[in-house]
Amino acid sequence: MPFKSIALSLVTALTLGFGVSAQATVYTSTNVPVTICDVCDVSSSLAITSHSTITDLNVLLNNLTHTWDGDLLISLIAPNSTTVVLSNRRGSSGDNFIGTVFDDEASTAVGNSAAPFTGALNAEELLSVFDGMDAFGTWTLRVQDLASADVGSINSWGLNITSTTQNVPEPGSLALMGLGLAGLAATRRRKSV
Repeated sequence: MPFKSIALSLVTALTLGFGVSAQATVYTSTNVPVTICDVCDVSSSLAITSHSTITDLNVLLNNLTHTWDGDLLISLIAPNSTTVVLSNRRGSSGDNFIGTVFDDEASTAVGNSAAPFTGALNAEELLSVFDGMDAFGTWTLRVQDLASADVGSINSWGLNITSTTQNVPEPGSLALMGLGLAGLAATRRRKSV
């Protein structure tokens, strides 16, 4: 194999080693069930223990029960305290959020839907505010019951996060690649002398 081809192969491998990869991961809260008491403020947490840059985030309210959804103000709070309102007193006397996915790409807004809330919906505020953030840390689903006479429960919720991670080769791999390039250069010099 000619010197230029070998050198190009090594440089290409080195460049690809520093690439960026994207993947979607679902994180589910283990801090459930949480009772939504009458006229109170409750929350459930979800810990993400790895670092990655968010490119898209959807909130999954798999099972949140309440006998009068119009009482509820539901928000997602990021580890850095950035807060997005998902639903602000929507649904009137209807019950529950079952299989609800808050997604910026949905075609229906939560305000144009009816309880029980199911399927993909736009939140009250854009979830894209989280794009570019590190996913690492404790995320919080906050539910505020703002009127009397009804109760419920946060039974299951999670986050579907598409994120990118920077692929950085291990130092040993970089050292071996450097030695390979140095060896090629030395071989090239010997042949040209």
